[in-house]
Parts: sequence; C-alpha cells; structure tokens
Amino acid sequence: MSNLEIFFSEIHKSKKSLKTTPKKILEKCGVGRRGWRVIGKVNDLLVKYELTASPDFRSAYIGGIIEIAPIPKLGAKQSKEKLHSDDPIPKLSILKAANINNIKDEPGVGLISVNRDTPLIEAITLMIKHNFSQLPILSGKKEVDGIISWRSIGIALSLEKECIKVIDCKEDVTSLSLNEPLFKAVKVILEKEVVLVYEKDKTICGIVTATDIGEHFISLSEPYLLLEQIENHIRKILADKLIPKDVTGLLDLEKELTDLSELTFGQYVRIIENPKIFDKLKIKVDRVILTKMLNETCTIRNEVMHFNPDPVQDFDIETLRQTLNFLNVIATAS
Repeated sequence: MSNLEIFFSEIHKSKKSLKTTPKKILEKCGVGRRGWRVIGKVNDLLVKYELTASPDFRSAYIGGIIEIAPIPKLGAKQSKEKLHSDDPIPKLSILKAANINNIKDEPGVGLISVNRDTPLIEAITLMIKHNFSQLPILSGKKEVDGIISWRSIGIALSLEKECIKVIDCKEDVTSLSLNEPLFKAVKVILEKEVVLVYEKDKTICGIVTATDIGEHFISLSEPYLLLEQIENHIRKILADKLIPKDVTGLLDLEKELTDLSELTFGQYVRIIENPKIFDKLKIKVDRVILTKMLNETCTIRNEVMHFNPDPVQDFDIETLRQTLNFLNVIATAS
C-alpha cells in the first residue's frame, strides 16, 4: 500500500475531514508535478476510499489548502464516480494570487486589505511597504466596498476631492469565483486590470492582477520556447551533415524517411548517441556528455507535452537553459 493510499485510508477510517495541499499529496506519490497519471491515481483512490477533495485536486493551487473529507451518503441515483468528474478545464484557483488566504507552508501574510474608514495615509503606507498598486476595501471577510489604487487616488486628487479616508477615493472592483474557468477570467482581468477572488461561501481569498496573469503564462510558456529552440538547433546540426539514408538503418521506421525533420526528438538522441554517426557530425565535444544532456531534455520534453497544470520545476527549466546555451555555443563555433 502506497503512502498516499495509507493517508486516504486513515481519513476514511476516522470519518473526519483533513486539510492538506496538492504539494503534500504529490510528495506522498513521490513526484513533483500533477501529470495525468498522478491525477488519475489520486481520483481513483478518492473513489476507492469514499472521499472527496475540495477544491478539486487538479484545479487547486499547488500550495493551497484542499480539504479531504468523507463523502456524504449517496442517493439511489448517485454514484461515487460523479463526485470526481476531473474537469479538465483550468480554473482561476490554479493561481497563487487567487489563493492568498489559502496558502499553506509558504511564506506570506495573507490578503492585506483596508476598510472604508481606514485613513488614506495608512493605505498609502501599506501600498508602499508591500509594493502594491492597489488594496481591497472590505467591510468583512465577504463584503467588498471596492479597491483603492494609485489610479483611483490620482483621479480623486485631480478632481480636487477631499481624500481623508480610503472611501473618499475608492473605485469599483469586479469579483470572480475561485472556480471561474481560467481563460474566461483572463479576459476580465486584462480588461479590468485587477479582480478579487471569492470562495464557495463568498469569502474573499485573493486578488489577481494582469501582472499575475502575465507571470503565470510566462512560467507555462518558457519551457515550450526553450524546447523549440533546442530542437531547432539539433535539427540543424543533423541536417547540415546527414541525409536520410545515413540513419535509416539505425531507426525502426514504419515508413520511408524523406527528411530528417520528420523524426522525433527521441530519435534525434538515438542518432547522436551512435559513435559512427556522431563522428560524421564533426562536433568537437564529448559525445557521452552531450547525449546525457539531450536525454535529460527529452525526459523534460515528454513531461511538458503532457500539459500538466503546474509550471515546470525550476531545476528542469535550468536544465533546458543550460542545454540551449550549450547548443548556442556549438552553433557559434561551427
């Protein structure tokens, strides 16, 4: 029985809910990211032990709190599987900024807000201290009065308003559900520049800006851009020195090869690791070291192409950058 299965079985036996994070569940699986196999395994075990995860394991922020709880008694027409539909659509909940009040085991002070009677000078001081462009104005955990921002302050002063309290220079703000589809939310965030995020019970749990969206998509797109450049370099190195008949006997191909660009990245690695073919490339580097780098890159590439909901881990990004830099040097020298 795996560590994860033991964990779920204990919750099932206790009949009490337990709060954890997707990150801790991944640790019990011995992995660092939520691949489709891991998501399937977690959902299968939730069904097996009659448990539910809220928010959903796939869509929750990796360091945010999720609650694992025994499922309620099912009606005659219900099935356990329906409680784990594993919606493939990414939600706003995947963003760290949307979960500021739900992040566990990470440094931070939670959602910083002011109320309508907060002195303006206090709000300005908080914004400068935390390098914020805006602060939510809340009357409680669930009641939103708007936001105060450098823009709203500037507009109020330009209109010669008397700004003593934050309510004197507030602006309206849009609120979105934590369960809002991410790409639908992005359009709103880019238009409004900032939105507040609320949980199922309407409690405000985060604030997402256009900058947060940009950073998220950069983290997701960088590995694709690095891999594209790496693959283009490899393809050029091979195309300059080889023709299809040079490698046909080495590879198990289902159809006749007409151009090296038709090969997969893994097949490129097989070509380069062959000593006789490597000699034809006339690259003055160690073949074993280069092959090891490309095998590591191939492994990362396979993970990336499975479209995991989590960004590629930092050490994998560094591996890709290192490989690309190595190939850039070879291209410059040749």
